[in-house]
Amino acid sequence: MENFNSVIVRYSEIGLKSSHVRREMERRLIKNLEEAYRNEGVYFLRIVKRASRIIVYTSDPKVREVTKLVFGIKSYSPALEIETDIEELKAVALSIAEGKQGSFAVRVRRITKEFPLTSIEVAKLIGFVIKEQTGRSVNLNDPDQEILIEIIGRKTYVTDERIEGYGGLPVGTQGKVLALISSGIDSPVAAWLLMKRGAHVIPVHFKKTDEEEGGFMRLVSVLKRFSYGTEFKPIVIEHASTLRNYLQKGAREWICLLCKRRMLILANKVANELGASAIVTGDSLGQVASQTLENLEVESRCLEKPVLRPLIGMDKEEIVRIAKEIGTYDISITYDVACPFVPKKPKTKGKWNQFLKIVRKVGANDLIDVCKGA
Repeated sequence: MENFNSVIVRYSEIGLKSSHVRREMERRLIKNLEEAYRNEGVYFLRIVKRASRIIVYTSDPKVREVTKLVFGIKSYSPALEIETDIEELKAVALSIAEGKQGSFAVRVRRITKEFPLTSIEVAKLIGFVIKEQTGRSVNLNDPDQEILIEIIGRKTYVTDERIEGYGGLPVGTQGKVLALISSGIDSPVAAWLLMKRGAHVIPVHFKKTDEEEGGFMRLVSVLKRFSYGTEFKPIVIEHASTLRNYLQKGAREWICLLCKRRMLILANKVANELGASAIVTGDSLGQVASQTLENLEVESRCLEKPVLRPLIGMDKEEIVRIAKEIGTYDISITYDVACPFVPKKPKTKGKWNQFLKIVRKVGANDLIDVCKGA
């Protein structure tokens, strides 16, 4: 669609909510869109809700890219808004069809039902005009061009473009979470998935090397573009000196569990301070030593905050596919470095009683204090 004066935004999951919740989420979605457009330099006149659609008044071509960054949107279309008049509709649809090659189909939806003709009747009338004037063939199953018409009261929207969004819920509607993000492939994807579900994500990095921290900050800059509607302030916590201390005291086999346990304990404390309701990690079951089921149990025992693991059932190919889609993959493979503390034979099936002995050996009682009285 080369020429357009509006963008029609569609959502799905929001429409399933109760009327009160739906109204709140619609307002938040509009707020997030406004913030995204302003920050990304998209010119728009206004954004309004019309029936079960959101209409953005703009002709800025950058709107195609930027709208996709906002969660809660199922799909959207740059369109021409016209008055709901069958003769004007014929003329506009014909102008969109002219100059194009191959087959076409006309899809019509009456979002509201005031217009006297049914969707099928409108489609037949428009299709007849286009076929007569252009000589193009109709193909309802697999057309080369789809002309989409949505009728909402006195306004009608005509387009031949439909861009899929990421869906989910508007960011900021589901509370705060603390996301542990390294410079690797998995954890940025986990954080992104929580944003997709509407969470306000606070990115936290446990620093082991300068190079890894540099990768984390670049990942933050990518993820921040999906966080419109919330602050996205990174937190960096020094981690290397503590791990070196554990190693010097003879905890090499257990270092992965000690490392992960310390991150979760400190994250739990920070979450309390910042009012976050959960901790998010990039764990995928069985992928590395710290992510075996036995070790996950040890690492998260007695924590006050729930640990959310959105990747737990995904394999690496699935995670990589999302990382490439959202733009974090290249950063991760460039900046992710092998952890300098991982032993050749890390503990893969830790037991809590054994872990208690190691904790006392290295003088890390802060890792188990949360279990007192539990």
